[in-house]
Amino acid sequence: MQKSAETRDPVERYVPLALKIAVYIWLTYFLYQAATTFVEYTPGRPWPFMLSVFRMFTFLPIHEAGHFLFVFFGRTLNILGGSFWQIVFPLLWFVIALRQQSQVAWFALFWVGENLMDVSLYMRDAPFRQLPLLGGHKSGHDWYNLLSDWDIIEWAEPLADIFYYGGFIIAMVAILAGLSLAFRSCFSPPRVMRHLRAGQVPPSTLDDSLDKIFANKEAKEQRLD
Repeated sequence: MQKSAETRDPVERYVPLALKIAVYIWLTYFLYQAATTFVEYTPGRPWPFMLSVFRMFTFLPIHEAGHFLFVFFGRTLNILGGSFWQIVFPLLWFVIALRQQSQVAWFALFWVGENLMDVSLYMRDAPFRQLPLLGGHKSGHDWYNLLSDWDIIEWAEPLADIFYYGGFIIAMVAILAGLSLAFRSCFSPPRVMRHLRAGQVPPSTLDDSLDKIFANKEAKEQRLD
């Protein structure tokens, strides 16, 4: 029996699935570290190595780039720009990937949630200013300055809770959605997946419709005869 051209090789099917599962397992572990670290800041307690390194070489440069981008838009936007860009940068990545129907979209959404949690710790620290800052001086604490300017420093804790729990939920949804899409991509027929990604009707559906049209036409001709 000749093998169907649409049948995928097991390696082609299961190796990508295994890699995607490994990525989302890693994200789950990363989320666990973020959840236990960003819930509150304890001076002197070392952060998990992986979280600390990743934050130092990814989130922090993005945060500082936000300050640079908004430096000419006044004091408030300049201060807010770091946290804002830290969240919006992966959000733009998510939106672009989603519009392109890329499976990377859920990976990008995870970092939106993770950065919301990261920013929540900065907010929560506003009344205390205990977090070590890049400049090394407490006067550069973004959220202390913002909430003090707005005269709502007492809102630091509830605002931080909203960002923390909202970010955690978003990150969890991203992991579950990414895993679900990985399994559907693995076990769905190749032609259906290609046409679904392209926003087109699968050929099998179109073929069924044409068969019905021709069958109805033949039935009418037989009645006329």
